[in-house]
Amino acid sequence: MNILYLITARGGSKGVPKKNIIKLGELPLIAYKIISAQKCKYKGRIIVSTDNLDIADVAKKYGAEVSFIRPDYLATDTANSMDVVEHAMQWIENNDDRKYDYVCLLEPSSPFASYEDINKSLDLIIKNKADTLLGLKKVGVNRCFINKLDEEGKLSNFYYSLKDKKKLRRQDFDPEYTLNGCIYISSWKYFEENKTFHSINSFPYIMKDEYSIEIDEPVDLEFARFLIDKNIINMKYWKK
Repeated sequence: MNILYLITARGGSKGVPKKNIIKLGELPLIAYKIISAQKCKYKGRIIVSTDNLDIADVAKKYGAEVSFIRPDYLATDTANSMDVVEHAMQWIENNDDRKYDYVCLLEPSSPFASYEDINKSLDLIIKNKADTLLGLKKVGVNRCFINKLDEEGKLSNFYYSLKDKKKLRRQDFDPEYTLNGCIYISSWKYFEENKTFHSINSFPYIMKDEYSIEIDEPVDLEFARFLIDKNIINMKYWKK
């Protein structure tokens, strides 16, 4: 199997300025996904798509390729990440004679997907001949407890949602899951044709909450540092 590991890291993060190269433990944030991809048993090409030269320098230092600088129109707050993936794939097809079986999107803001997680994810999608695979985590709140306020700012929507429920204990509901942002994998052909990682023929890779953290705000970064400091995150996965 030939894999494109694509790490997307734009320079304009507002929640945490310079987020993708900020230090988390002993490593800049972007290094976690680079090292995980390097350690995978499925070998491939590791490319960082960025618009920022500082990010590019750090990515190269840790052994990733920065084969192109992402155009400005794909580096705005409103840019679609699927367009970013498509842009990278088109660059690959125009500049590389090799054929790729899968594209694996690894976003730095969810740093704690280890090489073991990526290996198991690729095992799953290959074994099951799935179109795509998405990283998930279990949610702590069932969907029936989530609703909008009504037009008067009151809780009538909650009343109608819950009034016929006989049991309202969390343990009485089937587990539900949400995307954790850690791993997105698609067969090259499926993404080329559909421009998405969502598919009817898609498999989950479920991760623990502590490894599913997404860093969007300063409090997320501090929590991630806490997890490392307390040895809740096993840093052996990112040792060179």
